[in-house]
Amino acid sequence: MGQHNISINDSTGSDYDHFSKRRDLYRKKDAANVVFVWILSVIEIPVMILTLIALCFLVKSRPAASVFISHLILSDLIQVMCMLIGTTISWSYELVGPYRYCLVVGLYFMACVSFERYLLVSHPIWYKSHQSLKLSCFLSVIVWFVPLTFSEIKPPCIYFDSLTLSIACLIPYPIVILCFVGTCRGLSRSISLTALKRKLILGSLFLVLLTYTFLILPAVIMCIIDQYKLPNNKTLSFEKSYFFAQLLLFVNPLADCMLYLFMRPDAGDLMKCCRHQRWKHNQDEHSVVNPQSSCSTVVCCISAQKPESHSLNTCSSV
Repeated sequence: MGQHNISINDSTGSDYDHFSKRRDLYRKKDAANVVFVWILSVIEIPVMILTLIALCFLVKSRPAASVFISHLILSDLIQVMCMLIGTTISWSYELVGPYRYCLVVGLYFMACVSFERYLLVSHPIWYKSHQSLKLSCFLSVIVWFVPLTFSEIKPPCIYFDSLTLSIACLIPYPIVILCFVGTCRGLSRSISLTALKRKLILGSLFLVLLTYTFLILPAVIMCIIDQYKLPNNKTLSFEKSYFFAQLLLFVNPLADCMLYLFMRPDAGDLMKCCRHQRWKHNQDEHSVVNPQSSCSTVVCCISAQKPESHSLNTCSSV
């Protein structure tokens, strides 16, 4: 009987320690979440507003890509505002619904950007003949209504189940992968595109694939595991992994703004400038590390300009 009481006391003590550790983890997580979201919001909101303004000037030159990316940045901006209000005040149903809705919308616009790049490379004639601003705006309106098929509309809120949300987030991922593979194959056969345009197209698709794989997919996987995992079986390591995946998901809007650099008409000039600066930096380091080579280069230049004087100097030195 005494041993039984001791075992009961040990079990209650271990449960209390586990509860206290989990409570401390939640407190630290909430504090770190607020600080992280505020720092990101100070950076992301101005960057996204400037990106939206710059994308408005690109609509005439590149309508399809500019429209899709502008809607992507707009959905990201709504996500950031929901994150900022939710972490500062509280995550109510009025904020969780729009946040998840804009998250799904942004993923489908990422798939639209990938598919548009694929058509540009694999079917350039059809793409140039059918590309128009009206068609891009019409497709964007359809994309905004697609996430409603995965939700339950209960005015004035939109509800997303965790499992349904995970399925909705996983659907664009195969599209992004297939477009990336198809574009790589199409670039190897295309002759009309220059090497710089190939790098820009492939770079934009690679950025979309990296963003989806490393910033969005971990949160989706953790959400699926959380759906099928019992509350009593959730360990502290699982809670930390889930929190880290959510932080990666908060960085996604900032990564989407990088797509604007690949859509700029002077993106090639930026790449050439960066390449020239890198080459100049390497030349400066080479001249500092190996000064004899620089001296020999100067001597060769002088000899090429004044061969007679160089021959006289060599004879006198002999």
